[in-house]
Amino acid sequence: MQTTEEGGDNKPMGFDGSDLEKEISKLRGRWELASVLNFLEVFNPILGDNLKLSAEDIEIGLVKPDASLARLHIQLLKGMPPVSKTLEDSDKWVTALCKKLTLWWPWVAEGEIPLVPSKGQEISKFKEIDPSDRLLLLKALCEVRADQHDAVSYINNALKERTQISFFRKDALGRDRTGTSYWYDATSKGQSHRLYREVIKSDSIPKDEGNRRLSLPTIQWETLASNLEEFSEVAEKFSLSKSSVEVSVSTKLQSNAIPALEKLREKKEKAIKKKQRKDMLLKDIQNSYCSGNTRACRTRRPICYTFAYDRTIKEAIQLTNKRKTSVADQDKTRQSEDQSNTKNVSTGSDSERDIMQISDDDVDAGYEVENDGISEEENCVDGELVNSEAPSSHAVSYPKGVRCSKRLAGVPSHAILESRGLTTKQTLRQRPTRNSALESIMILDSEDEAHDEKTDLSESI
Repeated sequence: MQTTEEGGDNKPMGFDGSDLEKEISKLRGRWELASVLNFLEVFNPILGDNLKLSAEDIEIGLVKPDASLARLHIQLLKGMPPVSKTLEDSDKWVTALCKKLTLWWPWVAEGEIPLVPSKGQEISKFKEIDPSDRLLLLKALCEVRADQHDAVSYINNALKERTQISFFRKDALGRDRTGTSYWYDATSKGQSHRLYREVIKSDSIPKDEGNRRLSLPTIQWETLASNLEEFSEVAEKFSLSKSSVEVSVSTKLQSNAIPALEKLREKKEKAIKKKQRKDMLLKDIQNSYCSGNTRACRTRRPICYTFAYDRTIKEAIQLTNKRKTSVADQDKTRQSEDQSNTKNVSTGSDSERDIMQISDDDVDAGYEVENDGISEEENCVDGELVNSEAPSSHAVSYPKGVRCSKRLAGVPSHAILESRGLTTKQTLRQRPTRNSALESIMILDSEDEAHDEKTDLSESI
């Protein structure tokens, strides 16, 4: 149905560029095309979003029927009960179209219907008729579709929701005194923008009776702009016009239409560049395979679908082993500490047993503990301990391993060593408890005083 040339434009078979543009320009000079495009925009919610056709696609399909035009007719016929079962078959929708319009033509159009059912021959005739006749058939089909129950309900519900009536009935962009009107139509998605000019003229027709002339209006429809360049040119031209209507139209185009068209062009340029990059990449890949310059083969790991479970199990085993080793190290450390503490306790207990072997008789005899072999530092420490603890009562308790005189027992001023260090205990254990050499020389206090008196008397004599 269509041939794609190197330039990327889709052109129907049998038409070159100039012929296609001429036929499209003829269609743009008819108001029925603007009516069809506006209908598709207004009733798009009930027609379905899957019907994605631009104004250019519809124009090309009308010049030379193609798949896009067939899809549009099928979508419209599905909304008109009863629905034919042969719509999806090849070109059978043309027969359904002729049967449907034969009944509705007097109410939706004027003149004779361009195509009638003729036992299947209407399919070939549809491709041979003039593009303007195909436009009339499409316009009549849209009128019938707008009269269906769902379309009427859609309009009523929208009006109840306070939708503006201008959404369904387009208002003119501007109108001057001579009857010239300007219309601007754009789709909601911004795919197509059109600027039309309508000129109404009155032609006088003579009558037989009394030579009276009847004036009938004639409409001339023209499409002024359909792309960014044409809109910019018209806006610049109208801005310099002496007509206030044209100046107003120029202002509205510069504020609404031209910015939207610029965004649409940028979007299309990005899409074209993206397509070119993909084509270039695909071409490079094909050339590399044809020349034999492929990528080097790489070793790949074997596929394993249970790697996640194996890894989880390994991690759990490693964590358990770490805990066991840490517990074992802690146990060894505790055992070594316990052994060292046991040795220290045993050494201290032996020294205490040696000191405790001193008999009670020796304590009663009143022998004092001698500290001649103790260093000055230990004496200072013992002194500090004694001074820090003041006696609370006359009754003094003696710790184990300390020998004291009976004469000093219970005296508050006498300081008692509460504890002694291990060095002191070992020193006491090495010293003799009694010095037998000094026992014979010991003199009682009373005898010592008498001996001193005698000595003084002898000296005086």
